[in-house]
Amino acid sequence: MHRLRQPRFAALIVSVLICGTAPAQKYTLAGTYIDAGYFNSGQLIPAGQTTAVGPVVEVECSGAASSCTVQADHFIQVGHGNTAQNQATIGFLLDGSLVEDNQIAGSTPSDGTYTILAASERQTGVSPGTHTVQILLYSVADTFVFNYNTNFRVYIESAAAGPRLRDPHEERDATSVISPR
Repeated sequence: MHRLRQPRFAALIVSVLICGTAPAQKYTLAGTYIDAGYFNSGQLIPAGQTTAVGPVVEVECSGAASSCTVQADHFIQVGHGNTAQNQATIGFLLDGSLVEDNQIAGSTPSDGTYTILAASERQTGVSPGTHTVQILLYSVADTFVFNYNTNFRVYIESAAAGPRLRDPHEERDATSVISPR
């Protein structure tokens, strides 16, 4: 009978935890903007095309802030599909430019029913002033949006808000933190 050497496994877990986590930061909420709508017959999202859902919304980053974070929590009801594995990606535009945090949120059911896709994304370092935001949806095959609700929140960034978030891609030497015996 062989015993597994647990110290290496423990070092691996600690290594993953060190490289993959960042401390939470406290932010001050400057404003919440709710964009919600209903499409009785569904809004077509054509296959392979990024399509706007809802109107352009103006948000404000207070002039008292050095910069802001714009967060978007999306909830989009899609359905009436007939294609298997029809993945959909949710994103948003900030001042007409795509925020790079867009996410694959799920797949439209292929049996004609409905589901809710959800995603949360953010853009940091937004300059003070008035900005525009708009929801986007991309689908591999045709799908329809019936209901949507996005909560856009603007937070004031501050140097005193907390420790710097670690870049998850930044290299770290986990062996200097813990070494297996």
